[in-house]
Amino acid sequence: MKRFLSILSLFVAILFVIGLIKLALSPNSNYSYPFLNAKKEYLKKHPEYNLYFIGSSKINNQIDCQLIDEHIQGLKSYNLGANASFNLENFQTLTSVLEDPSFKPKYIVLELQDKINITKLNLKTERSFGAFNYENTLFAAQFQADNGNYKQVGLAWASFVLNVFRFNKHCDEKAVEDNYNSSIYKNQGFSALEYSKVPRTEEKTLKNVIKDRLNRYYADDKKHSPNKALVEKINELADQCTKRNIELIMLIPGPAEPDAKKLLAYRNAFKVPVISLVDPEEYPEFYLYENRWDYGHLNEKGSKILSTELVPLLKNVLEKK
Repeated sequence: MKRFLSILSLFVAILFVIGLIKLALSPNSNYSYPFLNAKKEYLKKHPEYNLYFIGSSKINNQIDCQLIDEHIQGLKSYNLGANASFNLENFQTLTSVLEDPSFKPKYIVLELQDKINITKLNLKTERSFGAFNYENTLFAAQFQADNGNYKQVGLAWASFVLNVFRFNKHCDEKAVEDNYNSSIYKNQGFSALEYSKVPRTEEKTLKNVIKDRLNRYYADDKKHSPNKALVEKINELADQCTKRNIELIMLIPGPAEPDAKKLLAYRNAFKVPVISLVDPEEYPEFYLYENRWDYGHLNEKGSKILSTELVPLLKNVLEKK
């Protein structure tokens, strides 16, 4: 009997290890983000879109695809942005597009970020937590190690373990109730902040914040170096895009954050082009109260200005392809 129990215990242990390996290779990938899922489902049914914008709220709330398409012949673009989507979430979105033949873009414009840090907020949300598959976690650990932030390395692997075990967390997004949501179906994915539940920042406060952020931007005289892990990751994604006959383009949208100069250090680091709209002297309209909604975003008027300014830069890149 003891021998039988020992064999049985060993068998159970082996099955447990096999189960862990299987889970680790294919962990939870659910953002609990119906808004993004609705956009992706729409695109699957509309192969006529030949350019996808992928990124955070700086894409979702600021890139007016209809305006851009009006000025670039042959372009049919779609805003696949999603609020609070940072590097890991965006990488997962891009990978899902590359792995599914239902998506047929010719170009993908990916927001360039260096936002990887795990905070108390995203530790509590399933969407951010769900981005910690093995590949993303390995990248996050390498990124943080390059920055010398070993606490974040540990938090990244801790998030991966929780993800493997399908640890339940609170969803941070409400379901899309209307199947004909105008931003998804009528406005090519674009959704200005005027139509959101985010209140506009009070004028005096916003003007002070804009001034402070500009001062911090100009005061940044450090010599920034590209993070090696991020450079390797983007170049790897570029190669994956090439295999699908897709051209990858990186975008640094405005308005500039105080740490924007860190992103500018990547302009010549990738094998793909980088478009930047963060120069306050070149784009002063982004720093006027009448064109802003809150600390880091433009309102609808500002978004149309940004989209207009993006046209010649994007057109120049596309013509070289």
